[in-house]
Amino acid sequence: MFGRSQDSATNNTHRKSSCSKSLIAAHLVCLPRDLALPKILKPKAVIFRQSYMTSVLAVRQRGWMVFYIGTGDGQLIKLSVDRKYHAACPTVLYRTSDDRKVFLKLHLDPVDHKHVYVPFRNQMKRVPVSNCSTYTNVQECWSAQDPYCGWCGSKSSCTFEDDCTDSDWLSIPDESQHKMISHKVEKDTNGQILLKIHTHLTVGQEGPSNFACHFAATSGSICASNNPPPQFPHCTCILSDRTLPVDGLHVTVKFRLGTSQLSEQLRLNNCSNMSGPPSFMLCRQCVKAGCGWSKNSCSWANQGETDDRVCHKLESGKSFSIPEISSITPSVLSFYGTNHAVLLGRNLGDVTGVRIQTHADCTPKESPVWGNTGISLTFHIPSTHLKGVANVCVLLPDGSCHGDANITYRSSPSCGNITPSSSWMSGKRKLTLMGSHLDLVEGVVHSHDEQDIKLPINSSYQSLSYDAPAAENTSMISSSTVLLKAANETLACSLNITYYPEPEFTSFTAIRTGNNVRITLKKKSDKLEMSKDELSVWGVQDKQEYGCILEAKETSKDTDSFSCEIKGLPNTRFQKLKIKYGDKTISLSDSSSHRVSPILLSLLIIGHIASELC
Repeated sequence: MFGRSQDSATNNTHRKSSCSKSLIAAHLVCLPRDLALPKILKPKAVIFRQSYMTSVLAVRQRGWMVFYIGTGDGQLIKLSVDRKYHAACPTVLYRTSDDRKVFLKLHLDPVDHKHVYVPFRNQMKRVPVSNCSTYTNVQECWSAQDPYCGWCGSKSSCTFEDDCTDSDWLSIPDESQHKMISHKVEKDTNGQILLKIHTHLTVGQEGPSNFACHFAATSGSICASNNPPPQFPHCTCILSDRTLPVDGLHVTVKFRLGTSQLSEQLRLNNCSNMSGPPSFMLCRQCVKAGCGWSKNSCSWANQGETDDRVCHKLESGKSFSIPEISSITPSVLSFYGTNHAVLLGRNLGDVTGVRIQTHADCTPKESPVWGNTGISLTFHIPSTHLKGVANVCVLLPDGSCHGDANITYRSSPSCGNITPSSSWMSGKRKLTLMGSHLDLVEGVVHSHDEQDIKLPINSSYQSLSYDAPAAENTSMISSSTVLLKAANETLACSLNITYYPEPEFTSFTAIRTGNNVRITLKKKSDKLEMSKDELSVWGVQDKQEYGCILEAKETSKDTDSFSCEIKGLPNTRFQKLKIKYGDKTISLSDSSSHRVSPILLSLLIIGHIASELC
């Protein structure tokens, strides 16, 4: 948590003092050594919360403070704060694939001031402070709310200021804004309607002198002849008509700032005609139209409040049961989100969507809902670039949001090993992945058939088990790469599974020991390294099946032997075994029942010779 202190510590230039750093106040507090009770600092504004902060670097960029925050889960976060301590949406400049901790000290590149050095164990990463070139137009460049970036008119690109060769560089103002251009509709004492435009921009030295505005509708120019000249950052249009159409007037406002051209589409409404029972929805529509809200009704902007925060005090205008959130499953997920989250609660019948807010000053993301039963509903949780806690509320048709729940975004799942690393070709062999954040995996696929998604049998943070799919070609040995599914992302595991022919069982013997029968099952040696836990064996006699408890496995050069025991069967001899591995079941007959004993074979031979002599 960062804040700004309202109180400063007591200064005493005549005494030696000791200094201590306060993370909450982001100040250096110096206190006299003999001062018994230090003054407690109170934050003026909390601008950021993060549970895993390990390092902080603060840099001033024009009228903004830019904080670079390293975290214990491998993120470098940039947070821009304006002069009134309003924070822009935090951005992640760098994110490790695992949770490697960022060490204590971050360093700004002393040469170009455009890179931050981020220390990890046995590694130092050089990270750009901004990626201005990724924004392709002036609106994107401005909306990034990045004090380093501005639109360079001569290059028609988003750049650092010193990369723009002239003064035609448009950037954000010193105070954070949600819109690049805002408007108000006023009415003066003479009954004239005024459209006032405010551009929220910072420009180079020559920008204000080249500022121009043009107002037009489908019918042509709409401004009166006595229209005042534009004066950056404002321009005003006194409408030539003192009344507005019932369905509103569509106006196009075009701006010129140096060589840059901007435009905005507006719909002007008669503020006095926006009537109805006072409600949250009506108030929002009123303020959005550039009007003002006063005495529970919509009025002209110069006669009412134009900040939409006034609307939060109003009822919805329709009787909705206030919804409550009991739980969200899953509540911990990777930063890729998830496609099927279940929300439980009360009074959910009127809910139209779910709002996810990752940071107080960021634009929230909203997801529609389906399968709404009134006590449960399903929705998508969108992806995010920022690990950490996000707030969740549910939306009603009037736009209000209710309930207070949290979800936590974690790192991407990763894997480091798999056992066993092979499967028989028919598939269904249980494989276990080892790695991190594997409890966030929604499915596993193999590269030869990415449509066959295998759900985890069980999973935890470090391990995940699933059944291998069948091989693509069952006539030859092949291999396949393991892939993880997280929401709409498919993540490579860099692990291969080799498919070998089916295990070949050759014979079995049964020996009675009291009331128990001990069975030894033989199998040709192969590369599958099958364990006794992967086998299920039953003795079969007169169509009755008797489970055989696997006890041991012995391996020789050419043969694998599995021993098991059937308990409590005094007078039973088994002539057949039923064997199951994976999803495949086979039968094996007792080879001794088909063999002829040496004595009987000798008698048969003597008998045959005697018959020939006769």
